[in-house]
Amino acid sequence: MPESPKIRLFSAAELAEEQRRGALILDTRPAEQFASLHIRGSIQISLMGHFAAWAAILINPGQKLVLIAEDEKHAHEAQNRLARVGVQLILGYSLPDEQAWRKEGFDLTSIPTHRVATVAPILQSEPRLQFIDVRSRAEWLRGHLPGAISLPLLDLDAAGARLPPSRQNLVYCHEGYRATTAASILLRENAGEVGILLDGIEGWCASGLPLENS
Repeated sequence: MPESPKIRLFSAAELAEEQRRGALILDTRPAEQFASLHIRGSIQISLMGHFAAWAAILINPGQKLVLIAEDEKHAHEAQNRLARVGVQLILGYSLPDEQAWRKEGFDLTSIPTHRVATVAPILQSEPRLQFIDVRSRAEWLRGHLPGAISLPLLDLDAAGARLPPSRQNLVYCHEGYRATTAASILLRENAGEVGILLDGIEGWCASGLPLENS
């Protein structure tokens, strides 16, 4: 398949206008960059993984998109990979620019990120902590974090999934890729507390901690 035409760079003002017109902001940056600061309501799917496959599953092919990318090279890569799976309504891309975003009045937010080494010691003293496993059901049945609930990323639709009320929700997968995408989708539909356990099951097992199988 030939490469797509060169994607156009949007200013922050143009990005704001397209969002008002109904375009979805798809943030393609890595998990920790997205979590540190992003535009509220955007969905994150990082280029550093099965980007196109997840985009084909999670994004309506009729949805107009504006990409957030680290630079022009990454934006063009995202455009080409999306085109191969039929996601083609990409209006342009914009670069992360906190000062410009604030000037245009974007609602900016962040997502707390954690690792097993800092979370495990506080489990007994923090009863509000709720693990949310966004892996597939088959992965869940092979073992999951104690007390976790299952909300597979594949099942998160446009209506969203409701988070447990009055809980501090910590989303995890195997090693963080799907967890960040799931957290971004959940936060579009929920106002609750959501964090990401970046090292997920991988970090949990590496620390010698037990899993549940029920």
